[in-house]
Amino acid sequence: MKGNEGEKSFVADCTIDYDFAFDDAMAAIGCTVYSFDPSMLDTADHKRGDRVFFKRIGISDKDDDHFVPRVDEYVQKRPAVNGWPMRRLQTILDLLGHRKEQLTVLKLDIEGYEWDVTRDLLDSGILSSVPQFLVEWHLFTDFPPRERVPDAVDTYFRLRDMGFQFFHFGRFFRRTPTSLIMQAQVAYLNTKRN
Repeated sequence: MKGNEGEKSFVADCTIDYDFAFDDAMAAIGCTVYSFDPSMLDTADHKRGDRVFFKRIGISDKDDDHFVPRVDEYVQKRPAVNGWPMRRLQTILDLLGHRKEQLTVLKLDIEGYEWDVTRDLLDSGILSSVPQFLVEWHLFTDFPPRERVPDAVDTYFRLRDMGFQFFHFGRFFRRTPTSLIMQAQVAYLNTKRN
């Protein structure tokens, strides 16, 4: 994943839940990594290492200083009392002064909100320049709402139509009498970019 000579590899990892393993591994091969997680309420923005930077904001399809997430097991551990600061990727890149730099890898694990964020990234055109997109797709019994499922399906197929092909796929299903959780960890390569 190292860039060409003189080129910087820039990686964004969204929602890390105190686990910097991916971030540290990417930094070890020469990438500059920005880690984002608005739920790490006890962690301030900081420089973790020479190439890893942490920001306590989240990625969203809109800029919002008081975003209140859907309550699940994850959010129950970190209640969003005053909401979480969320920003569109375009806004985050502007805030960091990286609007003109090549984002090499974008990694999302945002508990069901990836559908709206990915649609925003497709609509804005920003995803078309990203060579690798790693995402954990989620479907819960109650989220996204049933009326939004066709939008999620459309988003999934728009990625393929845009030239993203998956090179890694892992899945997880959990069912109880009252709930269903489906997750799929998918790593895509942008064939039109590479």
